[in-house]
Amino acid sequence: MDVTDDKTVVKVDKKDISKYISACLFSLSKESEVNIISRGSNIKKAIDILAILMREYLEDAKYEIKVGTEPYETRNVSTLEIHLTGKQKEKRIK
Repeated sequence: MDVTDDKTVVKVDKKDISKYISACLFSLSKESEVNIISRGSNIKKAIDILAILMREYLEDAKYEIKVGTEPYETRNVSTLEIHLTGKQKEKRIK
């Protein structure tokens, strides 16, 4: 995968989804873009993170998805890279 800036990269692994959502929101507040990277069984989690961010936290969001494979030990594993841009929704006080 060709990711250029580590400040805007969130690598999805085994942590809770809320940790990744917080990391993405922090990155979006500083840089206005984030790259969400996952591979193997964590691809579904990355897609869930994207859906939650777009539904709950972002407006005017745009994303690009790159799907690929990379060698891992004795086999190939699927990879997913999501490049997400957008601005956070205004917080409403109830």
